[in-house]
Amino acid sequence: MNKLLYKIVYTNSIVAISTGVLTAGFCYQNNIETWLFYGMFAMLSTFAVYNGQRLIKSGKTPKTPWLDWVKKNGTTLYLWVVASSFGAVSMLFVIQQFSLRAMTLLAILGIVSLLYIVPIKGRNMRDLAHLKIHLIALCWSGVLILFPVMNENVSHEAHYWIGFAHYAYIVAVTIPFDIRDLKFDNSSQQTIPQVVGVNTSKAIAIILLMIFVGIMIWQNDLLGYNWLFFLAVFTQALLVIFMNERRGDIYCAGSIDAAISLLGFSYFF
Repeated sequence: MNKLLYKIVYTNSIVAISTGVLTAGFCYQNNIETWLFYGMFAMLSTFAVYNGQRLIKSGKTPKTPWLDWVKKNGTTLYLWVVASSFGAVSMLFVIQQFSLRAMTLLAILGIVSLLYIVPIKGRNMRDLAHLKIHLIALCWSGVLILFPVMNENVSHEAHYWIGFAHYAYIVAVTIPFDIRDLKFDNSSQQTIPQVVGVNTSKAIAIILLMIFVGIMIWQNDLLGYNWLFFLAVFTQALLVIFMNERRGDIYCAGSIDAAISLLGFSYFF
């Protein structure tokens, strides 16, 4: 396997597995019996969306070695997307729970994920000022956290607070990716690092992680005794602190995304 192919498969797998572990752990913590299948759904749908967006982007400019590889191997990647999409839908049938409210949420977030990359009148949603990072956090917190509890009809006020906490967490761990993308992102996107600079962006990410911890312990005081939970957040904080514009995909996807799974594992305890 050549180096670029290895990086693509590795980084795609890491982010998909990490989201799956996070959802599985959260569902397990909330006594949802089908926690494993929700985790599998999150993993497979993340893999499908992540690679589907890359297929769409591969036909655009500017070109990068990564997107050139995607275009040359589009058929193989397309089959991966179809297989993972089929697997994600299969998990929903295994779960055998189809709440109208939850499915509506899933459909809306699916449309947002599509419009994130597909242009309307020459512009997609990720190019709109200030929106990029919030669209990512909205979709991830919605699919990974709110969807399972809404689909199982166990949603209540506490879960909306927990959904907001994870929204803050995802914004925090996505800020380093915007720091990495400073040399690629259009100035019209007005990402957080573009607006306030790298150091202030990292400070914002740390504050958001602290907000996440505060809300989670407020809603579940047992987390205050969970050393793995604190280790997961502390690990992300360190990765944010040591982030800079020279960091690449291995640092971001191989470390920051991978650390998300540590948070998911903490929910099992």
